[in-house]
Amino acid sequence: MITFDELTASLTAPLEIPVLEDEEWYGGCVADGSQYPLTRESTYELDLIHLVNGNQVAPIFLSTKGRAIWSATPFKLTLADGVFHIVTRGAVSMVTGADGLRGAQQVVAEQAFQLGKMPPRAFFDLPQWNTWIELLYQQNQADVLKYAHGIADNGFPAGIIMIDDLWADYYGRWEFSARKFPDPRAMIDELHDMGFKVMVWVCPFVSADSMEYRELRDKQMLLREPSGEPVVREWWNGYSAVLDLSNSATYDWLKGTLQKLQADTGVDGFKFDAGDPQFYQETDISAGELSPQQQTQLWGEFGAEFPYNEFRANYRNEGAPLVNRLQDKRFEWGKDGLAELIPDTIAQGLLGYYFSCPDMIGGGEIRSLITLDHFDQELIVRSAQCSALMPMMQFSVAPWRVLDKEHLALCRQAAKLHQQFADNIATLAENAAQTGAPIVRSMAYNFAETKRQYLNTQFMLGNDFLVAPVLEQHATQKAIYFPAGQWQSITGEATIITGPAERQVPVTLQSLPAYRKLSSN
Repeated sequence: MITFDELTASLTAPLEIPVLEDEEWYGGCVADGSQYPLTRESTYELDLIHLVNGNQVAPIFLSTKGRAIWSATPFKLTLADGVFHIVTRGAVSMVTGADGLRGAQQVVAEQAFQLGKMPPRAFFDLPQWNTWIELLYQQNQADVLKYAHGIADNGFPAGIIMIDDLWADYYGRWEFSARKFPDPRAMIDELHDMGFKVMVWVCPFVSADSMEYRELRDKQMLLREPSGEPVVREWWNGYSAVLDLSNSATYDWLKGTLQKLQADTGVDGFKFDAGDPQFYQETDISAGELSPQQQTQLWGEFGAEFPYNEFRANYRNEGAPLVNRLQDKRFEWGKDGLAELIPDTIAQGLLGYYFSCPDMIGGGEIRSLITLDHFDQELIVRSAQCSALMPMMQFSVAPWRVLDKEHLALCRQAAKLHQQFADNIATLAENAAQTGAPIVRSMAYNFAETKRQYLNTQFMLGNDFLVAPVLEQHATQKAIYFPAGQWQSITGEATIITGPAERQVPVTLQSLPAYRKLSSN
């Protein structure tokens, strides 16, 4: 029987919850995906009260023993010596008696997720494209069009294209720079004619000493210091003032500004960057008296005004029709690179951020790219293959620029595979919107017996597809766990493996091991 208990804790008197024998926990921070599941032997800390994190978070933890912890307020959770210690300003809800990890997640989804809507199908149907790696801070009309034509000329589908940072003259003036984009309407019309949807990058910052800054300052539409002066905060692109979206006038101003850009140029939507809790402080004065976490939550709620959206940072917007991208990954095979895509995407799904994109193919963390003297072509192919059967896939570095014909063809093949599975993925997205069930699922979600060694190296796409991307350089075989049943390779129908079984499957550069579960009828 499922039971619900409301437990109390405080900042000085922690709530203690012992971890059960053989119990495994998944939770609250997408960027910690590779640390999950947690066990009695784990040491772990997540501080959602004083949060410094660049990806989605939620005050939720889920157990393979059918238990769940969640709260409406941020908490600090520490695991040591087999016991969770939780401090919070509010109450903590505890679920027991659900049916494993799947049951625990579904109970929390029913209680805490915003169910009912999904993003447009265009996000799921075709690979996405982003101009960041190719153009960096030199976004301009000629090179955006050159990039778009390169996509078509090299046999890739159009999809959504995102024009990244510095397409405008400065932050807060959300108009195309006339110097960089002499005719944005003509550019976007051309992109639309080619089949693209067009999104542009925005943030909640305003460049200080600009006309917009002075107007917003005088109307009390910016976050303020206790002294009453506007906050000027350091972030990765310098120092800027910060919009107070809890002020309805500010909210309406930004919404109207972006809608005007859409009407004037034909832009379809926006990549909503920044908004991280670390860019707000408890001492900030806002109209709504919001905490840093609530400011991040509000940034997500604002973005939901625009169906074509993308977010990297999010808090307490579980289940909302928001596209959630993994934070920038390094151009590497292991930790912080390719190896993180599966566990982080699994964490997204469990926490309700399941309309997800596994970062840019190869990795979008620019500092790991600018020092390279060559591109690892195998890594780009394996990244594309890993993304192909996830909810979304996004290219940024132009494959035709950095790959030879063989590796380029394999990236094109991965994009084609994603298109072939578009209907399956969209059906799972619709189901997620209605039920809260993840699209990409941990093996433990469906098959509790799965050994730990397989949990971060393979995944389920819904109930029916087992996907085990190759994650190691120069691999010639892949260790895969096949649960009970018959599993047919999606690339070679003659290959059927009967589980439960652990197999070393031979692989080549062309291989993306993936299997369809056959009906038992």
